[in-house]
Amino acid sequence: MVVDLTIIIDKIHIQKYIYLLEIFLKNEVDVSTFEKLFLQVRREDNYWMEGKFNANLSILLDKFFLDIDDFAPHDLYDPDDSLNINESELKKRAEYTLNKLKKEIV
Repeated sequence: MVVDLTIIIDKIHIQKYIYLLEIFLKNEVDVSTFEKLFLQVRREDNYWMEGKFNANLSILLDKFFLDIDDFAPHDLYDPDDSLNINESELKKRAEYTLNKLKKEIV
């Protein structure tokens, strides 16, 4: 049996992001806590920062990272500013990202 170690290593490293997305979507953490946790985990993730994820996972994570960057707390959210998103939109994008990540690592 031939095992692609890259796939296994990707699965191991992606689990922390799946967990964060799940607890956010289950409202186990509020949006500000999620944002802080996600950014901290990413900042400390050499695997991601060194571009070791496969291309599809990298695109999904990079895109969601930009979504977090676009997030504006309720008191700062401006619906007329197309460059920011509110918590509801962030949750939609988190759910999309979570579903895609799970499909990628099957």
